[in-house]
Order: sequence, then structure tokens, then C-alpha cells
Amino acid sequence: MPELAFLWAVHNHQPIGNFPSVIEKAFDDSYFPFLQNLAKYPEIKFSLHFSGPLWEYMEIHRPEVIKLLQSMIERNQIELLGGAFYEPILAIIPEWDRRSQLLLMADYLEKKFGIRPQGAWIAERVWEPQLARTLAEAGYKFTLLDEEHFYYAGLINPRFPFITEDQGFPLVIFPIDKRLRYLIPFHPPEEIDAYFHQLANSGNLAILGDDGEKFGLWPGTKNWVYEAGWLDSFLNYLRTSKIKTLTFSEFLATKPKLKLVYLPPASYEEMMEWILNREQLKKLRELKNILSLDFRRLIRGGFFREFFLKYPESHHLHKRVLQLSKFIEERKIKNEIVLKNLYRSQCNDAYWHGVFGGLYLPHLRQAVYFHLLEAEKAARVKAGWELIDFDCDSQPEIFYRNQTYNLIFKPTCGGSLIEFDYLPYSRNLTNVLSRWPESYHQYSTAATEGKSIHELARKLPENYEIYFHYDKYRRTSLLDHFFDLTLTFEKWTRREYQDVGDFFEQEYDFNLRENYLYLEKEGMVRLTEKDFKVFIRKTIIPKSKNILIEYNIQNKNAETLDCFFGQEWNFYLLPDEWELKTSSFFLLKRKIQLSFQPEPQFWITPLETLSQSEKDFEIIYQGINLLALWRLYLKANENFIFSIMIEFENGE
Repeated sequence: MPELAFLWAVHNHQPIGNFPSVIEKAFDDSYFPFLQNLAKYPEIKFSLHFSGPLWEYMEIHRPEVIKLLQSMIERNQIELLGGAFYEPILAIIPEWDRRSQLLLMADYLEKKFGIRPQGAWIAERVWEPQLARTLAEAGYKFTLLDEEHFYYAGLINPRFPFITEDQGFPLVIFPIDKRLRYLIPFHPPEEIDAYFHQLANSGNLAILGDDGEKFGLWPGTKNWVYEAGWLDSFLNYLRTSKIKTLTFSEFLATKPKLKLVYLPPASYEEMMEWILNREQLKKLRELKNILSLDFRRLIRGGFFREFFLKYPESHHLHKRVLQLSKFIEERKIKNEIVLKNLYRSQCNDAYWHGVFGGLYLPHLRQAVYFHLLEAEKAARVKAGWELIDFDCDSQPEIFYRNQTYNLIFKPTCGGSLIEFDYLPYSRNLTNVLSRWPESYHQYSTAATEGKSIHELARKLPENYEIYFHYDKYRRTSLLDHFFDLTLTFEKWTRREYQDVGDFFEQEYDFNLRENYLYLEKEGMVRLTEKDFKVFIRKTIIPKSKNILIEYNIQNKNAETLDCFFGQEWNFYLLPDEWELKTSSFFLLKRKIQLSFQPEPQFWITPLETLSQSEKDFEIIYQGINLLALWRLYLKANENFIFSIMIEFENGE
């Protein structure tokens, strides 16, 4: 075949907050053996990207990997790619943070290896047009995006780099060949050779940029890539064929003539499908099967920012980080502890969900909250009450902060408590995930070995139906429910009840007076075809080491109101972190105590979700649901008053 240039980039990343055992396994099974094998073939050149969390890990735990990299760089076998240091989705963080994170990586690589990176890896290849200027101004000359991006610009089978610009700032974009992503390393070199012949005969380049975890960490790949000898066979094939391996910068040094392109917002094909609901995904795939590539620009999946609409937990987390970033930028805070924690809180994995756990993994969400809260503490965000529309819904949320805890209330959503932070641990106690429907819940097939994780079939676990009793709301706290007397524990846990009041998730009036927050609503409770007018006032009285919450429920009718009232709490607590004793509920091994007066009936259930992962479906423990339940029997104009005292260790 004619000579073919092969441009190959490998991207390695582990999220902030991942378990050390997982990171160590990634090095042992994938990152290090991959480099050791490549080091045996110094004539084979490639480009390599490690995210910032991995560089930090290597500095402490795996210096031998850095030593090997230094030797491979010195002999010009590897080109290191830069990017945003803590692997944020660039498009969704402020411009000042984009610039800082991009420069942080470039400065680190230049100081460590003496070479400033020319190319940038973009997390999850999430592209928006303004990033061309962002990257160019940070000193980057090129990046890699999927061929899917180019389809939406009307290009078919792009196999050569293009140039784009934003406001006159140019950037070269290399299209990643999707077929190569699925061939390497899952198919034998003979099949890859056939495709390389096709590319060479068409005068194209072979361009690949993909995850390094597929070389040993993904299911079945360790045996296939190393023990069965795929990698050695492939590298020997490259060495003995007419294929010329180049780094991306070496190719650009030949000064190729590049065409101009403008790419719309996009990511790789699978990411844009994961955003969709079941019906939308089914229809999208039907259309893709019907239409030829000539019409691919007319159909597409979702848009990354839609994850904030699909998952309110992701939206909340993202807007909290934006709020903090704005605070830091406006005050020109340069404290390294503040900035490093802010940047770590922007690590992308906890903000979305696809094949990988991401948002569904509570330890990843907690890691983001930990760094967010650590940054807030170091930045000395002021204590006391504050009204901020942080989630951009045009209505204010109500913040209370002190040295021990943070509270955020949302009057427009039932006067609920949407965040409760315990600051000594930098722990968001309300960091739970609701049970949302996912398009992959319809699958039920046998698992398959030796394929890409995008192709692996997954089998639903036994008794999976319980996890398809979806939530119809976000699992926050201080949620007010009215139920008729037919409610049972089973109905509650299976989400088969009806809320007979119009208080839940409805708007409450609020008033701040003398350090007290009053949340009030007059509404209706419907029982046996009769409407009862009911008034609720909940009063929040925060002090330095405790919080008093008082409820007053009034029956404003001539008839007797006979029903259940339930107050719902949802906590991110591990099974050994809580206990219930009589009327008190203890959190974090007695660091926090919730005391209810008068004593209610308590219903406590685990919060679990069913999600897919690299290997299979997983049942993931998210925390616990606590329902405090009282029987209301209120005569005309009678009141029911109860309270919850939240006390912190060594409190007043």
C-alpha cells in the first residue's frame, strides 16, 4: 500500500475522588505496561495526555512512570498533550478558569519536561466554538475532536485536519476516526491493516485519539492486549509496514494546507446519545439507520449542557461551583489553596452519566463538594443570611453560613432544604441522587467478552424491577407531604402513594426577621373528595452550634382534618454513619443529632440506584431516606406544632 501517516494520541484520566485502589490498578494494568511496551519500539511515535490528577498521583506514588516518560520524551518518541489541568468540561466553566487551568497544565509540563505543549486534549471532546479563542490565547495550536463534530458541519468522512477560528484566533482541529476507535485494540492487526490500506489508497491520514484505559483496564482488555499479545503484534506490524507514525506537531511542521471549518457544539456520538431519554434515543437510532452520511448534519443527539436539565443534582453542583468561581474572581483572590480546590471541584466526571458511573458515584460527587467547601472556607465566604439566585431560575435561594454548617433553602420548591453542609468534614449531607429513568434500563441481554465498552451487552440483575420505581422529584430535605390514611410503608418505598396536599414542591412565601427565616404557605389538602384549607409555617432559627426548626400546621376549616403529615429528609450517609434512638436521629457517628418533638413514626429506607458501568449494571448505594410521620387529627382551627432540634458535637 502507499505510505500512510498514522497520528496516534492516548488519553489517560482518573477523576478527583476516585478510590486509590482503582487508580493503582489503572497504572498496573494499563498505563505503565502500555508505556513499557511502547518503549521497546522507539521508532513508533505517539502523543500522550495525562490529566492533572494523574500527574499529581505519579509525583507521589509512581515516580518510575515519570522516569520512563522522561526517557521516551528525550528520544522524541512522545509528544505530551496539555489541556485543562483538572480535566473540567472547558465550555461550562468561566473563561478566567479555563485560561488558568490551561496555563496550569502547560506550565507544569514545561517545568517538568522542558517542553511546552502545543496540543490540548479537551475533556470528553465537548466542543463549543468559543473554545478556539480560549485555546489559542493560552498558547495551544491544535486539538482533537471526533468525526461526529465534522458531520454536523456538513463534512463526510473527514480524514485530514482543518483550521477554525473564533474572533480571528486560529486553531487546528484533527478529526478522530471513529472506526479506528472501535478497531483498536479490539480487533486483530489484520483487520486494522485492511482499514489502513483503505485510508492510504484514498490519500488520507489515520488519526486516532482515545482512552488509554482501553489498553488493559476495560473489561477483558488486560488479557487481550498483553497476555494474548495484541499490543506486541500491533506494534510489530507498525514497525514492519509502510505506516509512518508521527506526532501531531511533527505533522503540522510539514505546513499542510488546511481548509477552514466551523464546528457547532458537540461531543462524541455516544455522549450525545446518553443525554437523551429512552424514546428520543430509539428514534435517533432509527433515523441514523435510515439516512445516509450525506444527511448526518440534519440529525444529532443532545447537547452536553442538557445534563443539567436531565439531572437536577448536576445542575445544583455546577451552579454552586460557578457561584464560588464568581466570588473568587470578583475579589481577585490569588490564594493557592482556594484556587486549587476550586479547580479540583470542576473535574468533569461527577457532572454527567453514560457508560461510566460519573454522576451516579456518590464518592465522586462528594469529592467535588469537598473541594468546593474547602475553597469556600479558605476564601472566607461571609457568614450569616444571604439571598442569591445561584441556580439561575430567576428566584432567590436563601443561604445561611457559619463556621460549623451551611444551609440552602429553596422557597419555590416547597421551602425545602436543598443543601446541608457539615463544614468540619467539608461534607454535603444532602448529596444524594434521585432514581431517574435511563434509556439503558430497557436492556436485558447476556454480557459479551472482548468488545469495546460501548459495544458490550449488559444483563440486568435479578429483582431489578424495584429500581424502576422512579422518583418524580429531586431528593432534597424538609419536604412537606400530606397523605391519606391508606398510606403504608410498602407504598412509600415503592413510590406508589399519592400526595394529597398542594404543598410539596410548591412555592412558599418567605421572610427574614431578626436572624429567623419564616417559610409560609396556605394551601389545600384533598381528602374523600373534600378540600381542606391548611396553613403551614416553618421557622428556621440558626445558632452557632445548633439549628431549631419549628412547624405550625393549622386546620383552617370547620370540619376535622384527619390525615398523615410526613416530613422527608434525604442524607448522604454510609450504613455505619447513622443510628436511630427513640426520638433522635444521629448522623456521622453522633457528630450531629436530630431530635423530633413530639416523637413521630420513623420510616427509614436505603436510597439505591441502578446504573450501568464499564463492566455491567450496578446497584449503587446513594444514602438513606428518612420520613418522619405524624397522624394529624385537627379540629376546626386547631394547630399541630412540632420541632426538630439539630445539635452539633460540642454545641451550645
